[in-house]
Amino acid sequence: MSTPVVPAVSALPARRALFWLVAACLAWAAVSWLASANLDGYNDMLENYAWSQPLRWGTHKHPPFFAWVVGLWFAVLPQNDFAYRLLSYANVLVGLLGVWALGRRLKLGALAPWGALLLLWSLPYTNLAGKFNANSQLLSLWPWAAALLLASWQERGWRGAWFSAWLGLVAAACMLSKYYSGVFLAGFLLPTLLHPDGRRWLATPRPYLALAVFGLALWPHLAWVASHDWAPLGYAMDQGGGAVSWRYIARFALAPLFYWLPAWLALCLVWAHVQARSSGAPWGRMAVRLLVRSWLPQGWSDTLFWLACMPWALTLAFGMAGVVELSTPWAIPIGYAFALLWLRNLQRLAPAAAMAALQRLGCAWWTVLAVVLVLGVVLALTNALRGDKGYYRPTEDAARAIVQDWHARHPGQQLAWVGGDWAESAMLAFYAQPHLLTVPGLPDGEPARISAVGDWQRRHGLLLCPLGPVATPQAATDCERQARDWLAARGQPVRPHVLQAERHGWRFPRPQAWAYAVYDVDADERP
Repeated sequence: MSTPVVPAVSALPARRALFWLVAACLAWAAVSWLASANLDGYNDMLENYAWSQPLRWGTHKHPPFFAWVVGLWFAVLPQNDFAYRLLSYANVLVGLLGVWALGRRLKLGALAPWGALLLLWSLPYTNLAGKFNANSQLLSLWPWAAALLLASWQERGWRGAWFSAWLGLVAAACMLSKYYSGVFLAGFLLPTLLHPDGRRWLATPRPYLALAVFGLALWPHLAWVASHDWAPLGYAMDQGGGAVSWRYIARFALAPLFYWLPAWLALCLVWAHVQARSSGAPWGRMAVRLLVRSWLPQGWSDTLFWLACMPWALTLAFGMAGVVELSTPWAIPIGYAFALLWLRNLQRLAPAAAMAALQRLGCAWWTVLAVVLVLGVVLALTNALRGDKGYYRPTEDAARAIVQDWHARHPGQQLAWVGGDWAESAMLAFYAQPHLLTVPGLPDGEPARISAVGDWQRRHGLLLCPLGPVATPQAATDCERQARDWLAARGQPVRPHVLQAERHGWRFPRPQAWAYAVYDVDADERP
């Protein structure tokens, strides 16, 4: 490794740093729950839950690890929105602890916990993390994979083998969360080849142990994918197509600035202010110098620089080659090492300012958190008073009403599955009937076949089609047309049962009725 950095700053007690991290994550979970009365507008979180019932080795769209996490979480905690928000920010906390561990492996000493704390002033670890999906799952995995890579470099004997095995497992979890992690893992190659410790590591059994564990952990998923027409890989490849979209490339290229801008500015401007006062240099000139040089490498073998920047650079390269059409949310996990890079560089550029700058940032910690809580209340009030549709969508109330209505209309019959609108139909399983099978679309469609929905013909089910707010009637939706055509083709009655639901309580001063069309699907009772 590079020459250890001895920061000119007193160590932040580990217990205090951990308390700050936990408090911030709990505060963001509360703000996310309060400001957003539903999980998310794209139903990603309901989709995760649908895929977790039951746990599978794959889905028709994505690899399964984040669905496993959801399933295990709700095997312990109650199924409600706040518990889901807690999962989102527990995921953030695990990732920040990984950043802390990475900083220690990089021998950054007292700067390591600050590398984690500063990320809580960036968008991916705060408001964007509230929606738990494949992108945000990587927030907890990528830092630990990088930390374990360095642990495998540094340790010998049984400890080295132990960390190498864990490196293989965590790398496999990255790939089982999102295939995009292949770009992240490929980024390990350059720092390994450029650094003497990495090259020596390649001459030991440890990297090949990690690779073997990685392959063994991935094998069941690969076997599942091969037996299901390579569906997730096909979905991933459909994100490209050979075209180069320079608009999306430009947006991704700027993602490190606008996603991590608050943390970057706070650190560099405070550091520049302290340094300018002690040296007499103009503050503006000092600020520009630190802002620019906070990103620069310290030589070709700068492991931290390559770990921080390779995911961003490789993704841009694939986008410019037309392999994929870049999506800005893919940038959510790429900045796990940015704060460590800034801190390391600023400490080397202006070591005298380190202690005072970090003390000032520490003094601002609770003030910033209080502002976040106030803004969360303001946002909730704004959504409530202006009648925001996403805020008032009665997902939980509608789910309970639909299941209760089913049992009232079909006493003694068990509702076994729900299909129709994917993935909003999963609201029935999440809020009202936990073990209800959620079918992706129609039960005899290709996604349902891949999901192995079983002998649905001999079980009672329904097709659910949300119709939107009653106050703004809409034309027949694709879901309704497909449901009617499918039922008619099977000789089933085409009788939609329309229900209405609305939100009530102190959080919803302007109730809005929403409509839902339910199509019963009778079981085939023939022997």
